Amino acid sequence: MVGGTPGTGRGGLLSVEKELKSVKPFRVLITDSNYKHAIALTRYLKRELPEVYTIGHVDNGTNIGSWYSCYDEIVRGASLAESLHIGEFDMAIPVGGKSVLQVAQTCAQKSLLPSQSQLSISYDKAATIELAARTGVPAPKTQLIRSVADLNLEDFGLPCVVKPAHEAVAKMVSYCHSATEVRNAVQQQLQALEADGVGVLVQEYIPGSGYGFFALMNAGTPVRIFMHQRIREYPVSGGASTAARAFYSARLMDFGLKLLTELRWTGVAMVEFKLDSRTGDFVLMEINGKFWGSLELALRAGVNFGADIVRLFRGERLAYSDSYDRNVHFYWPLDNDLLTLWKMHSLPRALQDYRQPHAATNCGQSVRADFWKTVRLAKSLVMA
Repeated sequence: MVGGTPGTGRGGLLSVEKELKSVKPFRVLITDSNYKHAIALTRYLKRELPEVYTIGHVDNGTNIGSWYSCYDEIVRGASLAESLHIGEFDMAIPVGGKSVLQVAQTCAQKSLLPSQSQLSISYDKAATIELAARTGVPAPKTQLIRSVADLNLEDFGLPCVVKPAHEAVAKMVSYCHSATEVRNAVQQQLQALEADGVGVLVQEYIPGSGYGFFALMNAGTPVRIFMHQRIREYPVSGGASTAARAFYSARLMDFGLKLLTELRWTGVAMVEFKLDSRTGDFVLMEINGKFWGSLELALRAGVNFGADIVRLFRGERLAYSDSYDRNVHFYWPLDNDLLTLWKMHSLPRALQDYRQPHAATNCGQSVRADFWKTVRLAKSLVMA
C-alpha cells in the first residue's frame, strides 16, 4: 500500500513534530512581580509546573523581579490595566490588593477570584466585622467613623486602633493611648482619605500574638489550608511579618473556614487573627482576599498555593489537604527582620533564630537582589 498507514513514516513524524511545536505554552501573568511573595510564588510554581510560561508585571520602581530566574518575561512600561486589556496570557494571578480589584474588574474570566460582591466584603473592614457577627467569630468592638462628630469613645477602653475602613485605599494604622490621640488620628486619616470617600474604623485594641489562616477555596469548599504564627513584624507596633512559623489549631481553622464558607469564597485568602492574651481565644482582625507577604513560609512547608491555583483554574480536580510541615520557621532578614531586631535591641537573637534546625530564609536566591537589599538595610540602620 503506497504511503503506508496515515500518521506513520517520516512524513507523519514531521507532522507530529510540527503540531507539538505549534502548541502554545500556558501563559500566566503574575502582577506586582517585585513583591517578595510574587517572586516566591513564581519560583515554586515553576518547580512543579515548569511548562507554564510566567509573565511578571511591574508598574514602576526597581525591577528587582528580573534579578531572579523565575519569570520567563517581565512586562514594564505599561500599566496593569493596559496589560490586562491586551490579554496576551491565559490566566492572571493578582498578588497585591489593588491588583486583585483591577483583575476582577478587567478580566475575571481569566483568573480564579471571588465575585465582586464577595471581594467587597473582604475589602470593606466594617462589612467584615458584620460577617463575623453573623457567623459567630469573635471580633473587636468596632465603630465606623465618617466625621469627627461621629466619634464616641464611651464603649472603648484605651489603647485603641484607628485605621481606614477599606483595605485598598491606604496603609495607615494609628495606635492611640488617649482620647486626644484618637481624635487627632481620626481627623488626620479622614483628611487623607477625603478623595476616596472612605471612612475610618476605631477598634478595640486586642493584646496578643498574630496568627493567620490561609486557604485556597473553590466556591466555599476548602482545597488547601495553612496556618502560621507571627514571630516578628515591622513596624514592631504592628505590620507585615518579618519572621513567622508554621502553626496548626483546629479552632483557628474553624473560625477561618466559617468566614470563607459563608462567603462561598473562590481563590486564595488570608484571614488574620490575634490570640487575645486576656481570654485565650482568637479574635478576627481582617480578611485579605489576596496572596500574603509571608507566603514563602507556606511554600517552604509544602503547600504550593501558586501551582495549585493554576491547576484549579485549568479544571483539575484537587483533593482537600491540610497536610504541611508544622515545624518550619521562616525569616526575611533583608526584608526588615534584621531592622526589626535592631529596633528591638535584640540583633544577636537572629544568629540563634536563623540557626535552628527547621529555619529557612529567603537569602541566597539572587546575589544582586541580596546586595541591593543589604545597601537599603544599611541606610535604614543609619537612619534608625
